[in-house]
Amino acid sequence: MKALFVVVVLLSLICTGWCSWQRNQITLKNGKYRNLLVAINKDIPENDELIDEIKSAFTGGSSKLFEATYNRTYWKTITILVPKSWTPKPEYEPVTSESFDRANVIIDSPNPRWDDNPYTHQLGGCGEAGEYIHLTPNYLLDKQQSEFIWGPVDKLLVHEWGHLRWGLFDEYTTSDAGSAAFYATSDHVVEATRCSLAIKGEYVNIFTLKQCYLDPATGVYQPECVFFPILEGQVATASIMYGQFLDSVKTFCNSDRSDPLTLHDVEAPHKHNIMCQSKSCWDVMLETDDFKNNNNPPIAGDTDTTPNFRIVQPGDRRIVLVLDTSGSMGGDNIEILLQASTHYLRYTVDEGSYVGIVHFDVKGNVLSELVLITNETSSRDTLVAALPKVASGGTSIGSGVLMGIDVLSRGGDKPAGGYLLVISDGDNTNYPGIPDVLDDIDTAGVIVDTIAFTDAADNELRDLSDASGGLAFFFAGDADISTLNNAFSATITTRPDLSSQSLPITLYSGSQTVPRNGNVTVLVFIDAGVGLDTVFSFSWIGALIEVVLEKPDGSLVDESLYNIDTQTKLMTIKIGGTAPTGYWKITIANALKSSPSQVVTVNVESKQSTNEDPIEVLALVSDPTVDLNNVPVVIIYAIVTKGYLPVLNVQVVAVIEGPDAIEEILLLDKGAEPDITIDDGVYSGYFFSFTDNGRYSIAIKVENSANTAVVSRAKATGSLPKRPDTINKELPAFEPTGMFVRTASGGVIEVEGYSKQNQDKLSPSRILDLRVLQTSYAEQSVILQWTAVGDDFDKGTASKYELMAAGNYTKLFEDFENALLVTNNDLLQGNLSDISSAGFTEKITIKVPTKGENVTYFFAIRAADERGNMGDVSNIVSANMEYIASIPEEENSHTALWATLGSILGVALIAGIIFGMFYHRKMKKQTKVEKGLDETSGKVNNTYEP
Repeated sequence: MKALFVVVVLLSLICTGWCSWQRNQITLKNGKYRNLLVAINKDIPENDELIDEIKSAFTGGSSKLFEATYNRTYWKTITILVPKSWTPKPEYEPVTSESFDRANVIIDSPNPRWDDNPYTHQLGGCGEAGEYIHLTPNYLLDKQQSEFIWGPVDKLLVHEWGHLRWGLFDEYTTSDAGSAAFYATSDHVVEATRCSLAIKGEYVNIFTLKQCYLDPATGVYQPECVFFPILEGQVATASIMYGQFLDSVKTFCNSDRSDPLTLHDVEAPHKHNIMCQSKSCWDVMLETDDFKNNNNPPIAGDTDTTPNFRIVQPGDRRIVLVLDTSGSMGGDNIEILLQASTHYLRYTVDEGSYVGIVHFDVKGNVLSELVLITNETSSRDTLVAALPKVASGGTSIGSGVLMGIDVLSRGGDKPAGGYLLVISDGDNTNYPGIPDVLDDIDTAGVIVDTIAFTDAADNELRDLSDASGGLAFFFAGDADISTLNNAFSATITTRPDLSSQSLPITLYSGSQTVPRNGNVTVLVFIDAGVGLDTVFSFSWIGALIEVVLEKPDGSLVDESLYNIDTQTKLMTIKIGGTAPTGYWKITIANALKSSPSQVVTVNVESKQSTNEDPIEVLALVSDPTVDLNNVPVVIIYAIVTKGYLPVLNVQVVAVIEGPDAIEEILLLDKGAEPDITIDDGVYSGYFFSFTDNGRYSIAIKVENSANTAVVSRAKATGSLPKRPDTINKELPAFEPTGMFVRTASGGVIEVEGYSKQNQDKLSPSRILDLRVLQTSYAEQSVILQWTAVGDDFDKGTASKYELMAAGNYTKLFEDFENALLVTNNDLLQGNLSDISSAGFTEKITIKVPTKGENVTYFFAIRAADERGNMGDVSNIVSANMEYIASIPEEENSHTALWATLGSILGVALIAGIIFGMFYHRKMKKQTKVEKGLDETSGKVNNTYEP
C-alpha cells in the first residue's frame, strides 16, 4: 500500500523480478506460499523482540490471508534474514541465495515520505507483482500504537500482500493523477471514493467539522470535505484494499452483484480502477497464476495456517572471479578483461571481502585462493598479479563454475552464500556444460552473476544467473569498456548489506575518442554528497596516452598521484581525503602526438563523504528476455533516490547498445504510461527500436546540469489509517539537490523473434490521468485535462484523439465506440486536432448539451496513430451539471488555507490531520449517513443528452 488516506495496462511485460536479477521467488502449491523472505537491514540494532514480532505479525496475517481468499491460500514457510552484525546464534542458519536486495519484505528505518506507515513499492501495472513491502521496526515493536493508527497488523499485511503478490492498487483517493476524493455517479449522487459502497460514513468539513457542501466549481464536495467511515456498526465485508482497519472488512471487492456487501464500485476514481480498468480486486486476482484455471481452490476442513519460520544470517562477502581464457578470448579481449578486472580488484571490492580467482578453458584451474581484502594494498596487489594474461584452448564454462564452488568450499567453509562472477565470450565446447552444473549451483547455495563478453557468448550463460538469483550483464566487446566496468561495479554496489562501509558510486562512465595530433576534454562534476576516495581511471588499447587532471579551482593534480600501468594499459588517479566539490577538467591526448586516434574509456567513482545519504541510481528492465513475436517492447526504469527519498526533475537517459546501433531514450516520471506514479523518483520509458536478435546492454545517465532537481519529502499515499501519523514539520517538502551526475548499469536484454514487421503494430499508450478540472452550470461547460501520449506508446505524437461522452458510466465502459463523439464543434476552448507530443499536458473546455438536476456526463478518451492503431480507453471521469448554490461565506473562507496546506503538506498528511480531529469527536449520531447500494446504479441513462 502506499500512504495515509488521512494523510497492464502496461502489457504483460513485468517479470517477477526486475533488471537482470530475480527477486526472491515465492512459490505457491496446494494453497501454501513458500519461501517468503523477510530481511532486516544491516543498520537496524540487534533486537530479539523484533524477530518475535515479525513471527507474530505473519502468523496472524496468514490466518487473515486464508480468510480473505476464501480458504485458498496462506503463508507456509517464511525465512527471516538478520544482519551479519547481529550476534550469531545456533538457530541461525547460513544464507544461501538470501540477501536484503532480493527480499520480499524489508524491515528498515522509515522512509520519510511514509514515516512508519507500511507501504509496497510497485513499478508494474495491474496484476503485476510489486517489488517489496517496507515495514519499520517501530511499526512492529509498538504494536499498540500501530493498531491504534492503522488497525490490526495482520489485516494490514494482507492489504500489502494484495499490492505485492497480485498487483492490486488502493481503493481510496490518493495523490495520483486521475484519482479524486468524490465523484458524481450514474445515479446522479455525489459519492465518496471507496469500495464497497456498502461502507457507511460521514462527510465532514476539515475546519468546521460540519456537514459538507457541494462546490459549484467542481460539482462535488468542496476540497475541505473528507469522508470518514464510521468505526462501529459497519456491515460491509469488503474491501481490504480500502479500509483494513474496519472490523467488518475481511476480504476483497468482487463483481458478484448478489452480494452488495462485497460488490466492487466500478465508477469510483481510485487508483485500482484507473490502473485495472475498473476490474474488481478479486477478478484481477483470479487472472493471476495463483488462481486462474481454478488453481488453488478452497481448502476443505480445518487448516493450520501457522507459518514455519527459519532464520538465516550472512557471513562475509565471498567472491570468486570465474574468467574465460579459451582461445576466443585472445588478442584485445584478454587485455580488456585484464583492465576491468584490475580496476575491480583495486578500487571496487570493499574491505572485509574475500576474493578468489579461477580461469577456465577446457577445464577450470585455480589462480588464487580466497584472499581477505584489507586496508593494505598488498592483498589487492596479490590478486591483480594472479589475473590471467594469455588465452588458448576450448571452453568449458561448467568446469569453471565447479572450480569456483570448490574455492568457496576450501578451508572447511560451506559455499552457501558465496558469489561467482562468471565471464565468457563463447559457446561451451567441452563437458561439463552449463545445464550440467545447474543442480550443483542449487545444492551449493551460491549466487552466480554473469557477463556475456560479446554477443558470441553462450546463449545459456544467463541460465546460471536465472537459476541462482544472480545478475546478468552484456558487454559488446568494444574499445569503450565503460559497460564492462559498470557491470563489475554493479555486482558489489547492488548488495550493500554485505558491506560495513560505503561503496563507490559511479559519477561518470563513458568513452572519448582521442584524435591524432589533438586532445579531448571531459568535465566531471563532483557534488557535496560524495568526494571521498575519488578515483579517476583511464583505459585504452593502443599507444600510451597522457592525462592532465585539473581541480575545480584551476590547479593541477600532482603527477605523483598518477598510477600508470603500461602492461594493462590502465591509468588511475586517486584523490586522497575528500575531493573538492565542482567541475573537474580532464584533458586526454596521445603521448606520441603522431599516434592514430583511439578510444579511451573514462571512469570516475567516489564514495559518500557526509552523514547524509548520497544520491544513487538503480537501473532495471521489465523483462530481460524478450520474444518480439509476443511482446514488442520492454520498459526501462531508473530509480533516482537520496536514501528512500525520490529525486525529482532530473534528466534521465537510457543508453541502449544493440547489435547494430546505440540509441538513447529519455525516461520520465510524469505518471503517464509506462510510469504508474508521478513524482516518486521512478523514471521510465518504453524501448522498442530493436534492430536484430541478440543482446542489448543498458546504461543509465543521470544529470542535473539544469539545476532543477529536488529531493521530495512530500507525504506519499499509503495505508488508510484510523488516525494520523506523526510528521517532522521542520523539514521542507522539497529540497534542491544542487548539481550532480550519476551513471548506472541496467544489465542486458536478450531478444529473439525480431522481424521488421514488428515495428508497425505499436499503438499509443493508454491515457491514465484524464480528470475534470472544473464544471460550470452558468456556462454549461466542463474543463478536462490529461497528459498526451505518443504515436508508438510514449514516443512521438499521436495522430488523433477519440473523446467520447455519455449520460452514464456503463455506456462508456461497455460500449465506448457507440457513445457520442466530442468534436471541436463542441469545444469552447482548445482543439482536439492540435495534439501535443507525448508527456505534455492537454486541456479543453467542452460545451455540454444540457444542465440541471439529474444531469451527469461521463467522459473517456483514447489516442490513435496514423495507421489507425488505437490505444486503450482511458480512465472514465464524471461531471455533475446540477445547479449548486454558492458555498456559505464561512465555509468558502477556508478554501485558500486548504490550498496552502495542500501544497506544503500534501493530501495524505491533511487527510491524516482531519481524521485525527474526527476520531476524537464523540460520534453520538451521524450528520450524514451513506445510502445503501442501489442495484440499478450506473444504468439510469444510455444517452449523451439526459
